[in-house]
Amino acid sequence: MKSKFLALNWRDFSRGLLIAFLTAILTGVINILDAGAIFTWETLKPVLIAGISAALSYLLKCLATNSQDQIFKREPRLA
Repeated sequence: MKSKFLALNWRDFSRGLLIAFLTAILTGVINILDAGAIFTWETLKPVLIAGISAALSYLLKCLATNSQDQIFKREPRLA
């Protein structure tokens, strides 16, 4: 079941972690290839920032949508 408006569930957190992981991996590969396979804080910092940003963006999106994927709308009332 999808989470309600202004609520998060474990499914949202697990998907957020997956998005963060995939974003960090893709950003890392791009940065490492661009820097010539050097592992320093300067090459890893953007990877961490991209991963955390992606996870937070996804969780904020989940908070702003209701269980029917309508953004900034409350749950529909049952008749």
